[in-house]
Amino acid sequence: MRLGIRRPVRALAIPAVAALILAGCSAPSEPSGGSATPRPGGTLTLATDSDPGCLDPHQSPAAAALLTGRGVVDSLVAQDPGNGALVPWLAESWTVDPRATAYTFTLRTGVTFSDGSPVAPAAVKANFDRIADPATKSLLAAGMLAGYTGTTVSGDRTVVVRFSRPNAGFLQAASTAFLGLQAPASFAAGPQATCRTIVGSGPFTVAEYVPQQRIALARRAGYRWAPRFAAHQGDAFLEKVVVTIASDNGVRSGSLRSGQIDAAGAVAPRDAVALEREGFPVHRREQAGIAYSLFVNSVKEPWDDVALRRAVSRAIDTAQIVKTLYQDRYTRAGSVLTPTTPGYLATSTQPTATEAARMLDAAGWPVGADGIRSRAGKRLSLRWSYVSPAREQRDLLAQLVQQQLRAVGVEVLLDPAPVGDVIASQSRGDWEMSDISFLRADADVLRTVLQSSAGGRPPIIPDGTLADALAAGAATTEPAVREDSYHRAQQRIAEQALAIPVYNPTYLLAVNKAVRGIAFDAQGLPQFYDTWVDR
Repeated sequence: MRLGIRRPVRALAIPAVAALILAGCSAPSEPSGGSATPRPGGTLTLATDSDPGCLDPHQSPAAAALLTGRGVVDSLVAQDPGNGALVPWLAESWTVDPRATAYTFTLRTGVTFSDGSPVAPAAVKANFDRIADPATKSLLAAGMLAGYTGTTVSGDRTVVVRFSRPNAGFLQAASTAFLGLQAPASFAAGPQATCRTIVGSGPFTVAEYVPQQRIALARRAGYRWAPRFAAHQGDAFLEKVVVTIASDNGVRSGSLRSGQIDAAGAVAPRDAVALEREGFPVHRREQAGIAYSLFVNSVKEPWDDVALRRAVSRAIDTAQIVKTLYQDRYTRAGSVLTPTTPGYLATSTQPTATEAARMLDAAGWPVGADGIRSRAGKRLSLRWSYVSPAREQRDLLAQLVQQQLRAVGVEVLLDPAPVGDVIASQSRGDWEMSDISFLRADADVLRTVLQSSAGGRPPIIPDGTLADALAAGAATTEPAVREDSYHRAQQRIAEQALAIPVYNPTYLLAVNKAVRGIAFDAQGLPQFYDTWVDR
């Protein structure tokens, strides 16, 4: 008997999203000759740009943690990367109450964590209770559980997850690794220990983690519960996946050329062009979630003046950035959400430095002798703390933005710093300009990232009108109402210049011709369950 979903919550309407998702992923280049039948065994060595710092997706908000964590940690539901549909995974079915405050899941049988313990209702409760516990210091996952009041175990296979207020985005959030299930016994060692190793029910286990060097995943025997959209069922083909850390773009590309690695992740667009010319397949996936955007702290003087924020947004030529730095391999952002995210609405306009300068003049900030504007002895200055080293030529982007703003009289003081320092300053609210992109295939990402106070940090955008629109989206499962709410949220962000969308994040993965079966998840990150090597 085929088990389905009983009275499912309806997903947000996503016209044309499936086509955009599929168009964003290049067709795999198959080698001439070789086998068309997957060959179990072998090791895939991938070089990526950044170390996650913490492997535990309950704690870490980093995409680097998802790259490896998704292969280790399964979720209650899965999101089909082809059409965005939510389908059974560890839960074989679910129901949602009309107010989206109670989610009832029926778990499938026979599923175990890699430590041998069962994926049972008590384990679901232990995971969600742990995420919501302030002691876990979750930087994102706790925000996805906003309003969580607890999980009730009902029988051998059923759990009910409850919220004090509507949380319509929870079901999609439950498909991400951030709310993925880990073996409760592993929590006893404390959050620091789970940063070094995680124990899930996925097709791989963590075999080794050497910070800033490598993460090794080993195939788990007996895996039998992949989502139905997977290319196969059963154990992963690869015996091992070794992810090495190489922040330098040239090092990753050079290692692929020399045969030291099988795949180079987060390839720079310039390198991707060269590698394709040399015959290396490059897989491309435009990612869902928050577009790479710049944010000016709207509660700090003088940037609490919307006229100044609007002027800055007009001065930053995002088309030039995309063309100059990314060879148009990334598309210019049209909104704070990416086009592959359900609920996307184009809001961006074409910026002009002339208009920006006129707006700054009107706001009463004249240009000084050194070309920087000032008023009452105060320079019009922004300190930008950003992560370095980082992917996507962030240092060059920061310098280009600095030049563009200086051209209209705004001083940008660049403050590159390690990721931990940047997160810490954001958590304190001690920032003037920042940059963010975030992966999640649901418009509720605007609420959980930009307005979350998880971990005690102040929201990135503390705007009441925006909060109301996002709350409305979280309060209903009706697709049309949710879509309208998220359209209003994007319009509010654009009108108040609360974010400056730059480009749509795109994952570029270059491989040698022995690598077959590359797939991307719904968030736009490569996954290796169906991958194999033909050698």
